[in-house]
Amino acid sequence: MSHISLQRSARQAAIKWFVIMQDADIEHPERSRFEEWLFSHPAHQRAYQEVCTLWEDLDSPDRLLHLESAMQQKIFIEKTDRSKKIRTVITRTLSVMFFAVAGISAYYGYEAWESQPTMHMVANTAIGQIRSQVLEDGTKLMVNANSDIEITYTRKERRVILKQGEASFDVAKNPDRPFVVDSGLARITVLGTRFAVNKFSSKVRISVDHGVVRVEPQQYLTTELTGVNRYAEHVLTLRDNEVAEFNLNGQSKRLQRPAADAFSFEFGTITFDQAGLEEIAETLSRYRQLPVTAQFDTANDVSITAVIQAKYTERFITELPIIAPVKVNTDRNATLLIPKKMQTSRKP
Repeated sequence: MSHISLQRSARQAAIKWFVIMQDADIEHPERSRFEEWLFSHPAHQRAYQEVCTLWEDLDSPDRLLHLESAMQQKIFIEKTDRSKKIRTVITRTLSVMFFAVAGISAYYGYEAWESQPTMHMVANTAIGQIRSQVLEDGTKLMVNANSDIEITYTRKERRVILKQGEASFDVAKNPDRPFVVDSGLARITVLGTRFAVNKFSSKVRISVDHGVVRVEPQQYLTTELTGVNRYAEHVLTLRDNEVAEFNLNGQSKRLQRPAADAFSFEFGTITFDQAGLEEIAETLSRYRQLPVTAQFDTANDVSITAVIQAKYTERFITELPIIAPVKVNTDRNATLLIPKKMQTSRKP
């Protein structure tokens, strides 16, 4: 028998055996005969493997049985082989796309999972009221009078928005979840430390009792990439007993003053260290229903250092003209602090 005849005969037999054995169980009576035929010649094994490979492209066993002629088989095999190559390329491409999409979906899904809030709270204090609270991670929070903060914990970050006023934080250390305070003018980032943030209209003051705090001006965070060089000098790292201020322009400066002064409000004490009238007015307004305002005069602003009990705020305002060149005007809407103009001497 020629090679071509042997190949055609093996293929025809393989098709018939495939139709018989595709639904046969292990105990089928024809299985022993099939196995005897299959292992009797390498050509039988090649032909049967070819039929198994092509089966997925056929609609029914009847179509297999009708592939009797060598020409039909040759045309079918060539067509199927081309389809198989195309299908392989498409399958591989779709596989790559699937895993890419799956990877991207998993990444953003994980990001969304990490960013999902695990704790959210708002802490508001009324005029003259001081509030203390221990957060779920053990962080201790003290909120000064007339202050407003919002706290959100996620799995990757602990974030506080200081909308108004003053607060101190004794942060539980967690390297995997930094503690971030957004004060509007600056962002403060820590891992574990005790610090205080005091927000005024034109500046924000950060005082570190112990630990390490990184402070970045808000302009640095929101400007274009070229802004790094412009604001890098104002990004500060504060350590034990260090104090710094950031103004509306994103400029920072370190202050030579005790950091402990920033925590005095926790004990009902107001501490002024070379404070101007604007700072004094905003601070006193936290402790009285009638707000205190100040007439700003750069040339004649005062510098006052004083320590008072919050409950004696009214007495301090009354005595203010005695200890500093300040005039106090009070009406039904507010108390106004006005710096007195410097008296110039005249020659006779």
